[in-house]
Amino acid sequence: MDRTTRQPTSLRTRASLAALMLLGLAFLCLTPGSSVWATPRQSPLRQTIPTLTPTPVPSWIWVGLPTGNPVDYAPWGVPDFDQQQEDWHVPAEPANWTHSAPVALADVLWWLDSRFEPGRTPPPAVSDAYPLIQPLDGLDDHDPGRIVSLVTDLAGRLDTNGVRTHNPHLGTDLSTLLPVLRGYLGAVRLEFAYTLTLVPSPSIEQLLLWAQGADGVVLYLGLWEDQGAGKWVYQGGHYVALAGADPLNHMLAISDPRRDAFEQGETLGRSPASHLHVAPHGTDVHNDAQYVSQDAYRAVASTGPDQALALESYTASDGWIGQNFASEFQRYADVYSGAGLQAKVDYALVLSRQTMVYLPVILKLAR
Repeated sequence: MDRTTRQPTSLRTRASLAALMLLGLAFLCLTPGSSVWATPRQSPLRQTIPTLTPTPVPSWIWVGLPTGNPVDYAPWGVPDFDQQQEDWHVPAEPANWTHSAPVALADVLWWLDSRFEPGRTPPPAVSDAYPLIQPLDGLDDHDPGRIVSLVTDLAGRLDTNGVRTHNPHLGTDLSTLLPVLRGYLGAVRLEFAYTLTLVPSPSIEQLLLWAQGADGVVLYLGLWEDQGAGKWVYQGGHYVALAGADPLNHMLAISDPRRDAFEQGETLGRSPASHLHVAPHGTDVHNDAQYVSQDAYRAVASTGPDQALALESYTASDGWIGQNFASEFQRYADVYSGAGLQAKVDYALVLSRQTMVYLPVILKLAR
């Protein structure tokens, strides 16, 4: 009796459950935007790409976070100053800008000066307790109006365009960077505060470590042309500053003195502080360090005599050819044939703050 009285209820329960399952499946299949249950018939994209491989969510490590001083004055880490100002170009060609080296170096010095500035008084008030960049002509060391004088001073030290030696050349020779920077640090009495390293063909792991350490890094991008049949021709170089790294996707973010690729919708990156970047803005807007276009590119393996990482999809203008030569690549120089230029991370100039260990501490540990 017990079995006969419960059987109808059991049948009804199972029938109800089956109906609910069928309704659930129908709901999922018909729900707009559902990718879990999409079939080739429902999704034309799946007919041509049967298996989707998702790109991992970027895991950016930005130079400057959380070690920076956003108040005085590096709101988003490494600044993004523009080289298209003043007379920073070939004398006879106003559209051919040449000062990427002093501008990228200014990015890095500004960042480090802000990082170690103990004060919290923002510009325009004059307040400076760290001497890497100093006030000038009544302007705070981090005042936007300080950029032109800073870059002009660095260009003179670097002999950009031969301004100091009157030896004609375009841009800045790579060989001048280390000695000039040592001299600059000595002039501001910080020669023992930093280690300077010029690293050829840095790896993605090294670049990531420098970004994590919030170091100041100027990257020298060699411009190479693949002319076919294994012939790579060296056409000059360009300087940028390292702004961040994404280890999951092997991407680098740079502060590029010549272009604002993220702002122009040409690549990934970030521009955290809103400003007039929908249309091309004035080249002095980024003199305020809160306004940046930190442009991101995938770092990929490359071929050629330099064996350096290449920045995928980075485009260089023909006007950059012949600038910023590195003497070791001169033997690969030749006439430009008109093919696209590939930008390779041929060198990294790294400024790292030294950990000072004083003699009394050493003697105490030795006892």
